[in-house]
Amino acid sequence: MRPLNVVVVTIDTLRPDHLHCYGYQPIETPVLDGIAQSGVLFENAVTQTPLTLPSHASIFTGLYPTKHHVRNTGGFVLPSSSKTLATILQQQGWDTAAFVSSDVLKRLFGFNRGFAVYDDQMPRQGNQQNFLEDPERNAGETIDRALGWLNKQSGKPFFLWVHLYDPHMPYRPPLSFREKYKGRPYDREIAYVDHELGRLFDAVHRKSAQTLIGVLSDHGESLGEHGEYSHGIFLYDATMRIAFMVSGPGIPAGLRVRDQARTIDFLPTILELMGGKASAEVQGASLLPSLARKEVPTAISYGETLYPKINMGWAELRAIRTNRWKYIRAPKPELYDLAQDPAENHNVIQSHAVEAQKFEAQLQALSGPRGVEKVETTSVDLHTMDELKSLGYLSGMAQVFALTGQGADPKDRVGILKLQAVADDPDSQIPDARRIELLQQAITEDTTNPDLYFQLGARYEKASRHDEAIKLYYSALQKGVDNGRLHSRIADHLVRLGKIDEAIAEYERAARYSPDPESQMNLATAYLKKGRIADAERVFKWVVITDPSRAAAYNGLGLIAIRRQDSQTARGCFEKAAELDPNLMAAQLNLGLIYKMSGDRVHARRCFETFLAKASPAQYGAIIPKITDELASLR
Repeated sequence: MRPLNVVVVTIDTLRPDHLHCYGYQPIETPVLDGIAQSGVLFENAVTQTPLTLPSHASIFTGLYPTKHHVRNTGGFVLPSSSKTLATILQQQGWDTAAFVSSDVLKRLFGFNRGFAVYDDQMPRQGNQQNFLEDPERNAGETIDRALGWLNKQSGKPFFLWVHLYDPHMPYRPPLSFREKYKGRPYDREIAYVDHELGRLFDAVHRKSAQTLIGVLSDHGESLGEHGEYSHGIFLYDATMRIAFMVSGPGIPAGLRVRDQARTIDFLPTILELMGGKASAEVQGASLLPSLARKEVPTAISYGETLYPKINMGWAELRAIRTNRWKYIRAPKPELYDLAQDPAENHNVIQSHAVEAQKFEAQLQALSGPRGVEKVETTSVDLHTMDELKSLGYLSGMAQVFALTGQGADPKDRVGILKLQAVADDPDSQIPDARRIELLQQAITEDTTNPDLYFQLGARYEKASRHDEAIKLYYSALQKGVDNGRLHSRIADHLVRLGKIDEAIAEYERAARYSPDPESQMNLATAYLKKGRIADAERVFKWVVITDPSRAAAYNGLGLIAIRRQDSQTARGCFEKAAELDPNLMAAQLNLGLIYKMSGDRVHARRCFETFLAKASPAQYGAIIPKITDELASLR
């Protein structure tokens, strides 16, 4: 392949109709406008699903969700056998690096394969336990890290992926952008992202002119259309239409393509621009012919969302979209003539039965015959499962969902979505007590909706109404809502009440579904408190295998080694924890003590100084004076 550099920027939750280059005048996005002016902009681009994780899987594999098997955000892992753009280019000798801005793309979901560097370290919240992170970081922080890598890059052809999360709720841009777009928080975030991308693209252009730049959103955002206030529930163009532009060698400047383009077309397009070719199993098609105004085989696009089924207990949705039509399979099916009704306000299925039948046949060809499809959630892929077998994890760890197309039609639950949106609006001035009342009302109307219990439970927790929270979670179990996250929440409250044995039982129940590293860390810590050293070690090792970047797990293994009087192993574990996360104060403290015991005064002093400079008095108030004395003795 041609030794071109490749830079891919994915912008989370970005509607194209809120970019200046797509015709939206009330915003300034000069950097993205420049990419469009120097290359090609696809006016009619769509995603395969309005969810971050499965959409990125389609972008980087060229496959529909039914083929790459990542069907929802959370609970699904990209298979280790997947051929992604990163794995292809790394095998060809490219330097590869990724910098992501949200925990929904953490390496445990499998997207790190093919990347020599995968930076998914989110900032920490100072008032929480050491191993918890913020769910996201802003564009400036992510681009700073990407530039640090780019400036040190070897000079070989490189593939750089930068994922920016800012347009996703909640909207919290820097202060400098809050006044300019007052009353338009979504636009503020987009303008901020555009500004930060200027730094990235300037550095890329200084590095090499032989660089392909691709910018696309993973999905859009519904701003109230059809009764949806975010994304993931419906398959309308508010969330399915995306921004999609490419510039670089071989691409004519200022070209705008009207024919439909899909996220699955990105990989084959990039590979052909580089002189390569996608494998036969790829379902997308190269868009290069469209650059010469030729026809491309992208007229049919499959879309799906399993979020209503898995997260809300409603019916899942599937769709076929063409340049003109949108067919949505739902308990109450829909058909829209996009040429006459781009806002999808008028369901014309009754007057166009023939078209609907044709699209249903196409839907079955792409998603399988109509009937029962079973999907199984998991927190690890098969390769990792093999590693875990030695720890005793032989089965389970999954939840099966039957996709029948039956259940509550999401269209009939827009009242629930409204109650949720009002209760969760971070910019609203309504009191917390009123937010709780709205969610209580929603649960009364929709008693088997898991999301409502978690949302209300979080409100109770925030208000320190912990007894009500735990009663709520137990009531969810009585209503038939049963999943790992629910048992994990119950266990967290039992720990707070000092009921460690009961908490362990609930954490163990959670692990029979899809265990996540956070709940497993809590389980291992509970085992440690009860002196169940072998169990704690087994679970800490589970975390290390499934999420090797989790520093607190290495710290836990170090504590176990101390109990076994194995100071050499303990030192290695604490050093690894401190290397992975220099701000993990427990690791700095433990490492300093180990160094002091071994007579390494220089390193002990350095660890203690770091600890005293950063340790939270609320968390370490009792021990800070002792470490101060230890440090004085070392001087």
